[in-house]
Order: sequence, then C-alpha cells, then structure tokens
Amino acid sequence: MWSFRVSVNDMKVLIDPLITLGLVDIMADGIFSPDMFCIMADSDVSIHSAFGIELLPPFFDTFYADEVRQLFWFRLTHLFPLAVQLLESGYTSFTFSIERFRYNHAQFRFEGPNGLLREVNFLLTPVVRPLSIGEIDLSAFVTMDSQEFSNIISEYHMFDYVQVIITNRRVSFSYAIIQETIITPQDGQCIIGGIRPPNEVQFIITMSQPDAFYHFASQSKRIWLFKEVNSTKGIITAPLGLHGRLVSFFCDSSA
Repeated sequence: MWSFRVSVNDMKVLIDPLITLGLVDIMADGIFSPDMFCIMADSDVSIHSAFGIELLPPFFDTFYADEVRQLFWFRLTHLFPLAVQLLESGYTSFTFSIERFRYNHAQFRFEGPNGLLREVNFLLTPVVRPLSIGEIDLSAFVTMDSQEFSNIISEYHMFDYVQVIITNRRVSFSYAIIQETIITPQDGQCIIGGIRPPNEVQFIITMSQPDAFYHFASQSKRIWLFKEVNSTKGIITAPLGLHGRLVSFFCDSSA
C-alpha cells in the first residue's frame, strides 16, 4: 500500500501560505508525489481561476513518499480555522500523513511544548481530473515588490480580468478602456526580463478575490508574473523561499 508523510517543525511557514487557499474555498485538490506536495483550490469558479501551493521536498523537515503520484480532494475545513487557532495557542509543529494500510485515510497532527497534541483524522476522495497549473513560459517575466503588487490589487480587484502588456520599458495593467496603470523599471517599480524591442508579451490575470490576493502578496517579498505556455493566460507566483511557491492561475482554457 502507498503512504505519504510530511512535517515542519515551525508550522507557521506552512500554515501562513495555506491560509490563502482557505480564504477562497472549503474544498481543495491535492497532488502528493515523491517530488512534490501540491494543494489547489478554486478562487472563482465563474472565471475558472484558482490558487495553488507547490512545495518541494527540501521545504519540509521530513518528507517521505512512495514512488507513486496520488490525486485526492479533501475539505479545507479540516484544517481551517483550527490550524490558525492552534498556532495562536502555542502549537509549533505540523505533520500531514496518509496511512499505509488505510489508503484514503489522512491525518493532520499538531504538536507543541509540554506535550501539546491535537490530531485530526479525515477521509480523502480520489479525483480523476484535479485542478492543473499550466506550464510557465520562463523566457519573459516581470517582478515587483509585494507592496507594489498590492497597489495593483487595490486598483483592479473589482474586475474579473486584467490585461497585462509587458515591453522592455514598461508594464501596463488595464481593464478595457476604463482604466490603465503603468509601472516602469526606470521608476524603480519593477524588473522586466527577457523582452527585446519591438517584442511585447500580453496575457490576462485576475485579482477578483482581494482578501486572498492581499494575503498572497504578504507571503513573499516579491511577486512574479509570467505568461502560460501556448496560452493567453498569465500565472502569478509568490516564492516561499527556495523550495516552494504560491501560484495564482486559470485552471482551464475557457478563460
């Protein structure tokens, strides 16, 4: 039988970014494999947008997975708001495990000083077609300070879609002809890479869940915007150190 187990000694480094997903949905898809821990949740079903967290094995203090890739969905309500409450109460470590001899049974285990212990057992439901993060085109990008990105959120969270146009000299965010915001490297607002004149890169993003996006931005010093390969859609990432990232993406081709 297959098993999976990850743990962090400082649960804040995992719970804080996961709050982004808990702010948008009560259900989540999970992909658990020998080289990735990934959880994704719909942020706006009507426009097929979602958030995800991708973590590599070195992100964790312990990581074990059999050589099998497994796909499940589960209730985020098993984790939130309990995890936040326990964190505030002094619990420090977190373990997620799937039992070897009970294939679809999982457990969250919280521990703290002086014998603090809380366990949450729950069922996982196999999923055939989970949410999927598209392939990132790494040939061009724009990155900005998280506060700069938060400023953009405040201006565009009321729109379903935001058009992004990147040249070698500036980045334009706009909605139809109603509104446009321009940021430039010359003004110290961003860094642009991989684009040579007269080329430009265009894609759409969304910021339609502002509370989640503000929290998303708070998890990293810098935010990165890329285009999805062979698509008109953009992918926004917030690095979590060297071995993880939060991702905002569109989860199918209808966007």
